[in-house]
Amino acid sequence: MGRLPDTIAFFTDARAWGGAEVYLMQLLAGVRAAGLEPRVFCADRPDAHAWIEELTRRGYSVERYRPTKEFNPLGYLIARRLLRGFELVHINKTHPRDSLPAIVAARWSGARGVVATEHLALAPDSHYPMGRRMITFLVRCTNRLLDRTIAVSELSRDMLIEKYRIPPDRIVAIRNGIDIARFDDDVDGDAVRAELGLAPNDRVAILIGRFAARKGHNYAMRAVRLASARVPDLRMIFAGDGELESELRAEAAELGVSDRVLFVGFRRDIPRLLAASDLLLLPSEDECLPFVILEAMSSRLPVIATDVGGISEAVDDGRTGILVRPRDAEGLADAMVEVLGDRDRARAMGLEGRRKVEAEFSLEACSAAVFDVYDELLTRKGRT
Repeated sequence: MGRLPDTIAFFTDARAWGGAEVYLMQLLAGVRAAGLEPRVFCADRPDAHAWIEELTRRGYSVERYRPTKEFNPLGYLIARRLLRGFELVHINKTHPRDSLPAIVAARWSGARGVVATEHLALAPDSHYPMGRRMITFLVRCTNRLLDRTIAVSELSRDMLIEKYRIPPDRIVAIRNGIDIARFDDDVDGDAVRAELGLAPNDRVAILIGRFAARKGHNYAMRAVRLASARVPDLRMIFAGDGELESELRAEAAELGVSDRVLFVGFRRDIPRLLAASDLLLLPSEDECLPFVILEAMSSRLPVIATDVGGISEAVDDGRTGILVRPRDAEGLADAMVEVLGDRDRARAMGLEGRRKVEAEFSLEACSAAVFDVYDELLTRKGRT
């Protein structure tokens, strides 16, 4: 790695504490370990406060800014004030529409290298006639100002090229890496179960994620109802929070599974919850390469997930877990019964998943690849 600037700016429009925020937190640790100073600029949104406070607790320099709409000129002025003087700017996007004014501000403020990580490859949405086409056009134009886009999976790279016409030579796939050591602590899973009111012999599935429509919690709920007829001791943990929680609680009551479903809220002790579980369920309708899958595999858990985005790059169907079609509650239920009904096979899937994470999704490899992007950009632009 060549000589990078002593300080790197990281700009994010974080709306919660999810996979994109885990990615950035790990990248910041790599930057600091390399002897560089990361400066973080984060939108002052209530749902992101816990994550910002954690960054501050870890000693990072964090400045909050007033969030605006994606195409608000005020957003450009705010970002320009914050990013002026930085040679290298890395924008962490939670959605293709995020931080567009910041991209323009970073480029027009004189940064020699402007990089963005795309965590989703969603098509744009709009409630207005012709809105989708206009938004797509604006995103495409703005992305042209980036020196390099980082996609977190090979499939999401292909999708971003197709939907937003990013030149192939300016987008690179760097798959998410994870700090595997976090999941090696000796956790007493039965003790965690007791804390949660679960019995040692319960068959426990867990879904970790914000209560948002695209995460598919409603399909998980229906799958629990269908699977419980064949797995009488089935229990389901929902870890997370969000605007749909009251709706999901009502659905659990309507389906008659309230006694099987446990809402534990937003949690920071994910390794402990995974240690108390038998499998991870992820019925998302859209993903790229979610961290929660890598976390479960690091914990030696089999994964049942929908075959969307880059999930198949982590989950080998039949070896480390089972992939099902999106919006298929019956398929999810059948997979849960299959895994929970064969402890030896579930254990073998978990061990194979751990081996795959160790071989292909290390944090060190991910950080090194990002540094290579930085170095290549600044070297190409003549940095001495």
